Amino acid sequence: MTVRLPRAGPGIGHDLTIRQELACALRVLAREGWRENLSGHVTVATDDGGMWCSPWGLWWEEVRASDVLRLDSDGRIVEGPWDVTPAVFLHTELHRVRADARVVVHNHPYYATLLATMGVRPRLVHQNSCIFDGELAFVDEYGGIEDANDGKWLATQVGDASGILLAHHGAIVTAPTIPEACYKATTFERMCRLTYDAIVAGREPNEIPVDARASLQTVLRRNTPQAYWDGAVRLLLGEEPEVLT
Repeated sequence: MTVRLPRAGPGIGHDLTIRQELACALRVLAREGWRENLSGHVTVATDDGGMWCSPWGLWWEEVRASDVLRLDSDGRIVEGPWDVTPAVFLHTELHRVRADARVVVHNHPYYATLLATMGVRPRLVHQNSCIFDGELAFVDEYGGIEDANDGKWLATQVGDASGILLAHHGAIVTAPTIPEACYKATTFERMCRLTYDAIVAGREPNEIPVDARASLQTVLRRNTPQAYWDGAVRLLLGEEPEVLT
């Protein structure tokens, strides 16, 4: 399928470091509903096997670039002023077995968590949700992450999925880049809300036909993540420029 790429938009207007990108991502996702006070964590894998990680104890809305931690492949702090989440093994083991999952987002967004408590998978009822076609998973035995063995077990349950619900807990989204992770996480929570609202309305969600999903997925992957990211970060920096410090 040939996909026309639109002309480049205005971009962000800044060259961002990985730390700055991650700090921006945390604040963007908090605005999009990916938050439960100080819960949740995001990591970005690096070529040397380590990762950048959001700090434990700060709300996503207040994180600055200088707060972001540098970890080794086992989740130990190499650089940064704060502590790391006790659930860091959720990230270390996914990064270890999934080269495509360079970014791992975890939190308890309301509608995703609501479906997780109901044992209901989100439905592909809107075109943008097709970015997850063939990439959804529900981990129905999830009991938490306390050590590397728990993280390894979870990684086997997740498989190749990029949108995951954890029973009675929350959600995980994976992606190869920060812009794609932010777009997919935002889309995942909206997909969960559309599914729930259809159920509450007493209607069976009418899913997009299977044979129409692949072409939509191709278009979405090519056209949307970077444009979404640029716009979200422009708006963020216009209101909260201190995020880059």
